Amino acid sequence: MQKILISSLLLVGLTPQTQAQEKTSDNALELPNMVVTATRTETPENEVGSAMTVITAKDIADKNINNVADALRTVPGLDVVRTGSVGQQTSVFMRGANSNHTLVLIDGVEMNDPSSPTGAFDFAFLQTDNIERIEVLRGAASAVFGSDAIGGVINIITKKGAGKLKLNGIAEGGSYGTWKTGGNISGGTERVNYSLDASRFETDGFSSADKNLGNVLPNGYRNTNVSGRTGFKVNDAFDLGLTLRYGEGKTALDNGGGRGADDPNYYGTFNELFTRGFGHLKLFEDLWEQTLGVAYSRTDRNNVNAVDQFNNFSSRANNLGEKVKLDYQNIFHVHKSNTVTLGVEEEADSLSSFASYDYPDWDYSSSAAMPVKTMNTMGYYLQDQIKLFERSFTTLGVRYDDNNRFGGHETWRANELYTIKETNTRLKGSYGTGFKAPTLNQLYDTIYGTGNVNLKSETSQSWDVGVEQDLFGKLSTLGATYFENHFNNLIQANFAPYVNQNVSKAKVQGVETFMEVRPWADLTVRGTYTYQQTENLDNGEQLLRRPKDKASFDTDYRFLEKAHIHANVLVVGPKADYASTVAGYALLNLAGSYDVYKDVQLFARLDNVFDKQYEEVYGYGTSGVAGYGGVKLAY
Repeated sequence: MQKILISSLLLVGLTPQTQAQEKTSDNALELPNMVVTATRTETPENEVGSAMTVITAKDIADKNINNVADALRTVPGLDVVRTGSVGQQTSVFMRGANSNHTLVLIDGVEMNDPSSPTGAFDFAFLQTDNIERIEVLRGAASAVFGSDAIGGVINIITKKGAGKLKLNGIAEGGSYGTWKTGGNISGGTERVNYSLDASRFETDGFSSADKNLGNVLPNGYRNTNVSGRTGFKVNDAFDLGLTLRYGEGKTALDNGGGRGADDPNYYGTFNELFTRGFGHLKLFEDLWEQTLGVAYSRTDRNNVNAVDQFNNFSSRANNLGEKVKLDYQNIFHVHKSNTVTLGVEEEADSLSSFASYDYPDWDYSSSAAMPVKTMNTMGYYLQDQIKLFERSFTTLGVRYDDNNRFGGHETWRANELYTIKETNTRLKGSYGTGFKAPTLNQLYDTIYGTGNVNLKSETSQSWDVGVEQDLFGKLSTLGATYFENHFNNLIQANFAPYVNQNVSKAKVQGVETFMEVRPWADLTVRGTYTYQQTENLDNGEQLLRRPKDKASFDTDYRFLEKAHIHANVLVVGPKADYASTVAGYALLNLAGSYDVYKDVQLFARLDNVFDKQYEEVYGYGTSGVAGYGGVKLAY
């Protein structure tokens, strides 16, 4: 494994960040891409001091992937872990933070699930349909986004309709009885824009409990998604917008991982609704921008397990979580070199749960319910962006959150980017603090008995420093970032007693490195390598499911004007897990497409080309070699 990692590093260096710096050509100067996650305002990416990666719609299309989690696998400093087949619990660990320390947004709506035990977002069900770009911000961002952003932010922006009516369709099929169909309609005028997307995904899947441990029953999965956004420009100063996303599905479950975990009658269902409406007003020749928005989310999850030959009991569990959020943001363009952002947010979470158990052989049954519990948080934030001499870009931010159960918490951060234009060098640095309030489930769970009303908030201190360098007339870009995170009062469920407690302190330190080479317009080579050392300071052990080493190598090549091929090598080192150490692995994945006509494209993907046997989580299965193909239509 070490030889593979070193070879990858020597071949391609060090992380792909979709670089949005200015690029010169023989005839024109390309404008830098704009990002919003780092500062909550539209900012050129080459003026951001935070560690960021941007995944574009083109990146997703080149890899022909359906799930957002798979799009995130090559992001430096980020680890994706799935417990078995498609549709199973999928978690993201950013720079060693817990999976519930990452805030996930889609078009301004918080996706983190109030109904889950830790409040983490489950990436199992999130498809790539209609996504314009994914912005990944690494490092503490509580000063900008509040409690859930203690480790970072994943912000997903969907496509906005424009121009004449457009129709798009997709049909795909492949291994494990997998198929997908979907379509999109979009368009717009000077005053109105609209985009609506719908898709259906189904697969027979493979055994979530590792088949190499004797499990044979596949775990199927289905998912239906509908998403849309629309905007209306009342006049040059005022516009309105609305976004909506609905998803429902069903997935077959196993009784955990390891031997004897097959279960033919165990399944889970979910229904998710996310929506946000907003108004945007510009005053005084656009010097003052105001945005007022209200968002609502609802997640309803059910797990059902019937009596069968593998177990002599039945169970049913339901968790319903809801979130309402009101936000009001002001942007003051004080000067071309100074932008001030001031905002206030109010968030209300609610959770209710129910579970029942039946043991026919013992003539015993029981049930438990957790009545509706609520939590409210008011947040106030202030940020100043300072730009000096087109070289120094500074962001300073402070936030105060007032939680009705945990009182007030202050967080702050400072970021700096300094550009040395003479050598095309960018120096970056950031420092930030964060806090995360316990979830309603961690506080009040009475069904499994883990609730503890005496829990304290988790806190963090994070910093990083880095350098990026353009070479050979910007045909190549490389960089490296050192980061360090300190976490306090981490919450976990102890085994004796089995109750949530603040028991852990942890430290994470590491290096993210990258290189991107663009020898000519049709060929791009990208490489990533991340080293991170994690430690539970209470017992000296490595944090679970975070590998020390991760590398990726990507090649994009376009030829014959109509053809494209993408190759990815993903290398993940060994990592600790609950029962044992999970061995490292290396995978080769291929994807390609061919434009048959102007509006007709054939595409194909081959995963795990060499049929590698590996695990992401101890005792849980992964896909063998698998092929998929389909057609995209546009009108």
